[in-house]
Amino acid sequence: MPVPLMTVRQIAAISGLIIATACTHPTPYQPATKAGEGYTTQQIETNRFRISFRGNAETSRQTVDTYMLYRCAEVTLENGYDYFVIVNKAVDKNTAYESYGDNLAWGWRGGWGWRHGRGGVGPWDGSGTSYSQPINSYDAIADIVLYHGTKPLNDLYAYDAREVMHEIGPTVIHIEPAPGAPTSPAPS
Repeated sequence: MPVPLMTVRQIAAISGLIIATACTHPTPYQPATKAGEGYTTQQIETNRFRISFRGNAETSRQTVDTYMLYRCAEVTLENGYDYFVIVNKAVDKNTAYESYGDNLAWGWRGGWGWRHGRGGVGPWDGSGTSYSQPINSYDAIADIVLYHGTKPLNDLYAYDAREVMHEIGPTVIHIEPAPGAPTSPAPS
C-alpha cells in the first residue's frame, strides 16, 4: 500500500528536525562568536568588570551560569587579583519559535509544481497542519569587583578565584585549538 504524500512530507519535516538537532552542540567555553555565543569581558574600572556568557539552544541555563562564573574567576586571576565579588547578576531566558509544517501543495495554479497553501488536488492540496516549536537559549551577565587578599567569610557574593577554577574547571568544555595553533597559557 503506498504511503500518502502528506505522511511523506511529515516524515521529511521530522527527519530534517532530528538531523538539524543532532548536528548542534552546546556552546563551548570560548570568546563570543559573530553569532554572540560565548563570553564577553568589558572592563569598567581598574578593578571592575562586566562579564557575560551567551549559550545556544543546546546550552543549559546551569552551563551558561557556570561558564560566566568561571570567566569571572579567570578575569580575576588574569588581572593579578585573588577574589571577586558579584555586585549585580542576571540570567535571562530568550525564546524564539521555529515553525514548520506540511502546507506545501502540488497542483496547478499557473503551472504544475510545489507551492505553499492551497492549490493542489485531493489530499495534496496543502491544507495540512503547521507546527511551532519554542527554542530557548540563555545568557548570563554579572558585574564584578576584584580584590587582593583572602576572601571575606561573611560575604555570600564573594568568590575565591583559584577555588572556583579548581572546583568547576574540570566541567568546563573548551573549544579545541586548530592543529598547529599556538596555545595560550592557563591562568595561575
